[in-house]
Amino acid sequence: MPRLFQLTCALFLISITFTTAVTFIGDDPVVELSLGKIQGDRMQSFRNRTFYAFRGIRYAQAPVGQLRFANPLPETSWGDEVLQATADSLVCPQPGVVSYMSEDCLKINVFTKNFEEKLPVMVYIHGGANILGSGHSSYEAGPQYLLDQDVVFVAFNYRLGALGFLSTNSSETKGNFGYLDQVMALEWVRDHISHFGGNPEMVTIFGMSAGSMAVSLHLASPLSAGLFHRAILMSGSATNHFDIDNLYWTRKLARELGCPMYDPTDVVECLRNESWARIVEVCKAWESYQLITMKWNYEIDGHFLPSHPTELIAEGNFNKVPLLISYTANEFDYNAYVHLGNQHLLHDMGSNFVDYAPELFLYRQDANIGEQLKDFYLGGNTTEINAKNIEDFGRIFSDAYIGHGVHRLVQLARAFTPVYYTRMDYVGDRSLTAPLNGDNKPVGVAHADDLQYVMPGYWYGTVMTENDTDVFMMERMTSWFSHFAKTGTPLNSTDTWPPCNLTHLKMLYNGVETQVGAPGYSDRYLVWDELFPTAARSGGAAGKLSLVVAIATGVACRLIGKLM
Repeated sequence: MPRLFQLTCALFLISITFTTAVTFIGDDPVVELSLGKIQGDRMQSFRNRTFYAFRGIRYAQAPVGQLRFANPLPETSWGDEVLQATADSLVCPQPGVVSYMSEDCLKINVFTKNFEEKLPVMVYIHGGANILGSGHSSYEAGPQYLLDQDVVFVAFNYRLGALGFLSTNSSETKGNFGYLDQVMALEWVRDHISHFGGNPEMVTIFGMSAGSMAVSLHLASPLSAGLFHRAILMSGSATNHFDIDNLYWTRKLARELGCPMYDPTDVVECLRNESWARIVEVCKAWESYQLITMKWNYEIDGHFLPSHPTELIAEGNFNKVPLLISYTANEFDYNAYVHLGNQHLLHDMGSNFVDYAPELFLYRQDANIGEQLKDFYLGGNTTEINAKNIEDFGRIFSDAYIGHGVHRLVQLARAFTPVYYTRMDYVGDRSLTAPLNGDNKPVGVAHADDLQYVMPGYWYGTVMTENDTDVFMMERMTSWFSHFAKTGTPLNSTDTWPPCNLTHLKMLYNGVETQVGAPGYSDRYLVWDELFPTAARSGGAAGKLSLVVAIATGVACRLIGKLM
């Protein structure tokens, strides 16, 4: 009896500690962390349910002064002061309106309905080609849709552009600062999310575009091991062919700012004395064609990444969690439409495609690759890019930047972990880049168009109304995501959406109705597989057999792809 009495008292004290960790000042909640107290406020979900918002919490020290171009340091205690977390922080420096930005931007937002439960946690990593974007609740990462589901939602900022990825290729400045910021944000979630009703043992990371590439890097990084338990990747993966030289862009930046270019210490110290606004301004001028030309990428640094992510995942040397992987039917197909009136540029790109292609599609100069891409997508004799073939030109961007990397991730990861593979085919009322038809409706579903059904943001207009024709897709997507966050499967039954594994490869086509079939665009992705093969996993007879199987599979994929 005494032991039972002690156990009962202990449980009672734990219950008191847990329930009294949250107090209220009027209607606003105050949560006490090991770092100090935080006051949030209330918001309304799409279905008009009240939830609690804590915005602008610093998760790392301000990366200014000597901490610019340095690994992040965790935030320290703020003592007895109650931190006011009732508004979003300024976003990290990027091309745009300077007054909305600050280098002191490593802040995190948390949204929850209930402090007493242990709900699945969904952590969003924003996209933007590593130079744009934020976790801001109005600009991009609105919580209104997901908070109608039983999840805790988290979004955050991380360093971008040169400030996040500058590298001198030295032990002093290896780059990857933006990715290390993300690791620190995930560590903050692990350490503190239980105070907001979240379960630190049930964390799902998800991202779109460059944010999705980041998710794939966390799959590969040993630093991220144990910090998440599921992953959702929307239109992006680092298992691609990209050849981006951060050192080249670092030296170009240094030269244009009048800084030293070669000695790592001299380069960094000089650039630390420049304003962040000037650094962003110089880098912005490099985007000369208004096309997707990513400049800053990860470094294989022996710390965040021990080797190339494709190699790590192919070997099974990655964080094996259930995966939900998607892309949109048209991604960047309409990317070049902005230049339809620029006949001279399009003519030059068409007649000199092989010379433009390495810069546009991010591979090392190789005339053979350019010739094969041109022959497959445009026809070898093409000298003009015009209204008749500009969408074919755009498909090269779609496959180079998104489709093939996603395809390769599915192919590699399915041998080791369940992979739910889907393509967004639903054409809604709004699109970021798809042109409109005669009925003022988008002609396709372009890059990032699927994100509007997961979270509202500035780019997609206001939060939907209850009678919006796209509401059903929002409810479908948020239901899939939250179910996946809880169980590791997007639906109750795998019969209607089977996972890809070592022996089965299926895709769910997400239109007005859903259907399961063979993966789409296989003929297109096979071209990239052949141009940018992965390293052989084994040699000898087994290796030769694998090659035969791969060739046979490739032929079958070409036939299947032409039917999709």
